[in-house]
Amino acid sequence: MKSSFVLENADIYPIPVGSWFDAPEEDYVLMYAPWSDNAMIVSPDYVQKMEDWIKAPGSCTDEEIHGAMIALSEKDPEKKAARLVSPNDFTRLAILPNNVCNFSCSYCYSAQGRSGKIIDKEILKKTLEHFIDSKRIKAPMLFIAILGGGEPMLSWDHVKFILEYGQALADAHGFKTDFSLVTNGSVINDEIISVLKKYNVTVSVSFEILESIQNMQRGSYQIVSRNIKQLIDNGIIPKLRATITPENVLLQEQMIQEVISVYPKVTDIMTEAVTDAESFKNSQDFRDFYNQYINHFFKAWKIGLEHGKNVECSASRNFNLLIERFCPGEFALTPDGLISMCTRITAPADPGFSESIYGFFDKDYKLIIDELQFQSLADDNVYSKEKCKYCFAKWQCGGGCMAWKYVYQPEALEEICEFTRNFTKRMILEKLNQQYLKESGLSLKESVLSATGICE
Repeated sequence: MKSSFVLENADIYPIPVGSWFDAPEEDYVLMYAPWSDNAMIVSPDYVQKMEDWIKAPGSCTDEEIHGAMIALSEKDPEKKAARLVSPNDFTRLAILPNNVCNFSCSYCYSAQGRSGKIIDKEILKKTLEHFIDSKRIKAPMLFIAILGGGEPMLSWDHVKFILEYGQALADAHGFKTDFSLVTNGSVINDEIISVLKKYNVTVSVSFEILESIQNMQRGSYQIVSRNIKQLIDNGIIPKLRATITPENVLLQEQMIQEVISVYPKVTDIMTEAVTDAESFKNSQDFRDFYNQYINHFFKAWKIGLEHGKNVECSASRNFNLLIERFCPGEFALTPDGLISMCTRITAPADPGFSESIYGFFDKDYKLIIDELQFQSLADDNVYSKEKCKYCFAKWQCGGGCMAWKYVYQPEALEEICEFTRNFTKRMILEKLNQQYLKESGLSLKESVLSATGICE
């Protein structure tokens, strides 16, 4: 379907979707307006009428077209994520305590950066004092995420210090805190559980859920499974973060069924497509994987909905909050005591490391921020990429993760763009289908095929 981009310039996107209705792709068009949170199915002749309305809205005499375009043209500014304009705007601090790990995951993006480095505790202290400061920012809540460039729980004293000192500073400055921890789940004991509960830490465990896949890709299934159950038994319900590779892309439904059966109290499961160029030989491998991923993700997602489980990935998480940048950017403290814009780029051996660093501590432990470098990194968004200009998925994608350009060749990045478009289109159709079933008892397909003209 050729476009003059009249509609796209108004952030209204015509998307061919005939295959959803078992018809040629061009026979049915999904009109999607992300800023009004509206979508509808129309016939191709309506697209031209909608373009005409955009060109001369006052001249339209068709009330149906006029009503549809008013609905699509309304914009909700609250849907737009706030843009960071200064390093002092951050309300989230990410801390990577070390570059040490006890696992050897098959797809690990940070393995080459494993230097054995553990962060200087004085730098850790100064970072917390900088971040948790009512003179720096006025906000009701500050978020502190403890992540791995290795396994953070191998530096438990540092993790404990972050929680204790961070909370003490927050209390002194009048902030509420939201602590989170991402771990491989191999290091859990009674003391750790007690401290995590005391500070109400949200725990996410990187875990492939199925024993055969965990042992193949990460190892130590029995240890991690036992520790997850121990957390649950002590009132800490972890989130599970599974990495989807060619080895388990067809097993996503089984993974959710396994959670329902073995870890019934777990409600949040993230199944994220792997970031690893070595997993794919060529563009066709990427394409096949992403098509399989979408198909099985949505099957797993539906199983989750039926059982009160939130199954998500970064593409689905971004769907409801429109973004200019894939992530807002990070104030990420690396094990070397530097500040990175990306939690995936935190070690000198990581591709893109020098370009991603915008802060450091001098010999007197004073934090130095390179404002120009920060701004350059923050400006890596949908506005800086010509290919995003007319893309209907740009507000869910935000121009893509900055780490991808250091991992993938251009042809692979194009496959990721196509995946994002296909995923977003599928999510819109699934949401519409849910709406139709709820309101009429008929599916989207049944409703559209039984109607003529426009179906809103």
